[in-house]
Formats: sequence, structure tokens, C-alpha cells
Amino acid sequence: MMKKVAVCFAICSFLLVCASLSVASGTAGEPLYKSCAGCHGQSGETMALGVGKPLKGQTANQILDKLNGYADGKYGGSKKSIMVGIAKRMKEEDRVKVSEYISTF
Repeated sequence: MMKKVAVCFAICSFLLVCASLSVASGTAGEPLYKSCAGCHGQSGETMALGVGKPLKGQTANQILDKLNGYADGKYGGSKKSIMVGIAKRMKEEDRVKVSEYISTF
């Protein structure tokens, strides 16, 4: 019985550590997102320039794929020039951080 309790405690502790790391990595992009909020809204709820879909509800991978696509010029519609400039200036690690943050909306 004691062994089961110890194993359960170890598993729960591991899950809590993983969850806290996930939250910490997600919030690392918060300062980066502040400049995005003007077009995309405080919680990613706005369609920037009235086109596309809101960021809210998208996964970190979806957002990162789009940011990388803007950076290499392979993604975006007729109004993509703003995002191309922004994405090209961002370091890859910053694109990852902001994507993780946005996915928390």
C-alpha cells in the first residue's frame, strides 16, 4: 500500500512540474505579444486588418507555422507585408515563445 502511495505521489509531482514548465514557457511570450495586441486584440480575438481568422483557439504549432511562413515569404494573403516584416525581424526562439503564449488564449 505504501509503495502505491509513493508511486502515485511521484507521478503527481512529475505532472505538476510538467504543467508548471508548460505555463512558464507559455508566459515567456507575453511581453512579445504586447506589440501584436494592437491588431490582434488583447486575447487574440480580433481579425487583424479585417481578414484571416483570429489567433484565439489556434495551437502553438499552427501559429508557429504561420509565423515561419511569413518569415520565409511562403504564407499570407494580399495584406501580408506587415506580418512579413514583423516575422522576419523575430528570432526563431521568439516566434516559438509568442506562439506558445498565444495558444493559451
